[in-house]
Amino acid sequence: MENHDEILAEFILEAREIIDRLDVDFVRLEENPNDQALVGSIFRGLHTLKGSSSFFSLKRLEKLSHAGESLLGKIRGGEVELDFSKSTQLLEMNDILRQIIEGVELNRVEPAGDDQLLIESLLGLMQAERNAVDPISHPSPEIDKVLAVPSRDLPDTVLEDQPLIEAAQLNSLGQEVVVPVKVNPDVLDKLMNIASEMVLARNRLLPFSQQSSDKLFTSAVRSIDLLTLELQERMMKMRMQPIFHIWDKFPRLVRDVSAECHKKVRLLQEGSETELDRILLDSIRDPLIHLIRNSIDHSIELPAIRLEKGKSEVAYLVLRAAHQNGIVIVEVIDDGAGINYERVRQRAITNGLISSEKANSISNKELIDLIFLPGFSTRDSITNLSGRGVGMDVVKNNIENIGGSIEITSVPNQGTHVKLKIPLTLAILPTLFVQCGEEVFLIPQNRILELVRFAPNQANNGIEDFYGTPTFRLRDKLIPLLFLSEQLGLAPSPSAPKQKLFIAVLNFNGTLFGLVVEAVLNIQDVVIKPLGELLRDMSKFAGATIMGNGDVALILDVDGIARQSGLVERLELNPIKQDELYSPVVEEMISVLLFEIPGLNKIALPLDAIDHIIKLGTDQIQQNGNREVVYFNEQLMDLVRLEQYVSGGTQNLPATSHRIPVLTCRYRDRLYGLAVKQVTDIIEVPAKLHELASPQKGLNGCIIHNDQVINVLDLEEVLIMHNIQEDSSEYPQVIDLFLPS
Repeated sequence: MENHDEILAEFILEAREIIDRLDVDFVRLEENPNDQALVGSIFRGLHTLKGSSSFFSLKRLEKLSHAGESLLGKIRGGEVELDFSKSTQLLEMNDILRQIIEGVELNRVEPAGDDQLLIESLLGLMQAERNAVDPISHPSPEIDKVLAVPSRDLPDTVLEDQPLIEAAQLNSLGQEVVVPVKVNPDVLDKLMNIASEMVLARNRLLPFSQQSSDKLFTSAVRSIDLLTLELQERMMKMRMQPIFHIWDKFPRLVRDVSAECHKKVRLLQEGSETELDRILLDSIRDPLIHLIRNSIDHSIELPAIRLEKGKSEVAYLVLRAAHQNGIVIVEVIDDGAGINYERVRQRAITNGLISSEKANSISNKELIDLIFLPGFSTRDSITNLSGRGVGMDVVKNNIENIGGSIEITSVPNQGTHVKLKIPLTLAILPTLFVQCGEEVFLIPQNRILELVRFAPNQANNGIEDFYGTPTFRLRDKLIPLLFLSEQLGLAPSPSAPKQKLFIAVLNFNGTLFGLVVEAVLNIQDVVIKPLGELLRDMSKFAGATIMGNGDVALILDVDGIARQSGLVERLELNPIKQDELYSPVVEEMISVLLFEIPGLNKIALPLDAIDHIIKLGTDQIQQNGNREVVYFNEQLMDLVRLEQYVSGGTQNLPATSHRIPVLTCRYRDRLYGLAVKQVTDIIEVPAKLHELASPQKGLNGCIIHNDQVINVLDLEEVLIMHNIQEDSSEYPQVIDLFLPS
């Protein structure tokens, strides 16, 4: 019985995939009725579904899919030509197939229903429109090509009136087959939770490792750190899915909605391979559906009106997705009439949202913001698509609930552009640790445009008062400020350095502001935990995490803080006029060499500090007193084992190769060779160096590259330690190769 349930579950999963694929293929075939490869693919899908349902004695499913298969056989043979009416009935058949599968999944038996009228209608469409030979008995060369098209389904010759065949059976027939491995999503979620808990446990171990002098313990923690990082990355990749998993439903949606509105719309999709966390995919499906329906119903004009405007009667609706700076950008673009700003203005006045005086003075951007208010609609009557006053406010809330944002721009008679900014994942988030009072808080890294340090006690500290709102002059631009201590009602820390504060430049729906904090601690990936029921209404916090010391730290909700502060309302009364748009400072970049040493896999050294990269045989290394030396370029070169002088390095490991990579450099007119485990890459990175939270032997700081923390070797300190018997004061100061933080 258990085995039967497992096989049935596999069938249901396969049937869902076939039905979802048919939804897309029927719409594509309607646009390209002569695409024989597509006809063949649809035919094989229905044939597979019919054979498998027969195996499980699902008679209703078998009869309906057989009727569809028969019609596709006539279309494939050229006896019947597909048109809008036939395509509509095939899509109706597909909807009922989906309902049957859902019933089987729920109750393990087919739901009751009478499909005879639809079956007779499908068979009635099979009346020959052209005189053609039977394609099965006398296949033409074109049909042979269709049958030869590779497909994930089995060939017709094998599948004829047979259920799904096990791979082992197929191999015995000499057929080559690729069997996809399917994993239950619940299993993936549980594994991801375990990986997340391991990240938390790793974070708790790291501080102990940094304070310990036990090399074995430090080495073990470093191994756990690396393994946890690799597990986390692989689990994230397993959870990531291409966005086409939800986009595949949209061609059918566009077809049905445009037909209901009597409009002609062509859907274009760009970037369908862009990957996103599976949970986030589910979260953005409904907002995207609403945006597509809105675009067709509100923005795109009727064909006759488009022709009067000099446009094509077929409107274009573009779905575009791409990765950008650690987030996913999803865009919905149309070439319709755009937003009727005057109608929005009048509707806002009628609904009492703003006064007539205020309505006549606000900008188009501010009018767009009114669209997101609950209950707002520009329709006078309720239809199946609009007029209910439930829409864009729900879209905005759903997007913001997953840490995203939405922006709308619209040009009259040119179209509307909606941009969604979505985080890659909800499970693990790169964050900036900041301090306010005696508490530590986290700011999502993808919300930070720039970090600025300033001295509040200096006369020219950049702070200016603008109608009661403190602002900071940043490159001749005024950025309004919010002090985190004031927003959270916290007293300043008595130990906080009053001579300097930090400003995180953030963006709230196009409004830039600076959040002032007392200290910036470090950047780290954290596991997001939802707030408890008692804290759900605290809109200034988006979640929580467990820090390395076991304490709980709250993740700030940037948008919630901006809303509750009243900043936007104050700026609407007294807008800050900027001559130019804000743009973050362009960072100076330098080239660095990435390499590994035993125990550490990400270390950087500026390329200018290195003369050569060579490989030495272990037999070339000789002893000169208590030092290892190599005769290189007709002179003695000191060999420096970096793992002996860098925190986290693992010493006395057995050699794994007879040849080791060595980086040669000169310091105080002497030649040194830095022995490393492996040279990995040369990359361009920001020249700005981030300070370490606590001093680390042999490290000068760190840099951030592709959201990864890379340690920077302190070459001077390493060589001074290597030459410890000499007076370090004799060594000249090395020119900094990185800018100060």
